[in-house]
Amino acid sequence: MSNLTIIVAIGRDNAIGRDGGLAFYISDDLRHFKALTMGHPIIMGRKTFESLPKGALPGRRNIVITRNVEFAAANVETAPSLEAAIAMTAEAEQAFILGGGSVYAQAMPIANTLEITHIEAEDPQADTHFPAIDPQQWELVSETAPMVDARSELTYRFATYRRR
Repeated sequence: MSNLTIIVAIGRDNAIGRDGGLAFYISDDLRHFKALTMGHPIIMGRKTFESLPKGALPGRRNIVITRNVEFAAANVETAPSLEAAIAMTAEAEQAFILGGGSVYAQAMPIANTLEITHIEAEDPQADTHFPAIDPQQWELVSETAPMVDARSELTYRFATYRRR
């Protein structure tokens, strides 16, 4: 595989999740996520998969990391570890890591791209956080101007980082 990409929306406090769901909901972020991941394999932990309202995401090869050999879901492949999941995507030009927190932490040292939605808000009740983005390891290569979500009134911007 040529590109392993982490994709995530994070708050100023690196919050990404609360009570098994997203910490922030921005419609444009979900459209951006779909546009980037469509047609590519996506890798996620079991809890992240179970948080998806309609199960497997269509138009993408869904790979769920789980140690539970009994786990099965429609249109999903399973892998016992992140390494095994990545090996399953060896022929893909690009694969995306969707989380959750522990999967992101494992993927940070080996990913070569970060697709981050930076949200100008904090979630004090968040129970899942994204690892810090070390500027000595990651270079910001593109970033949109700040935008405001009409529904939530949250300010956000899309950013792409490449490993230095």
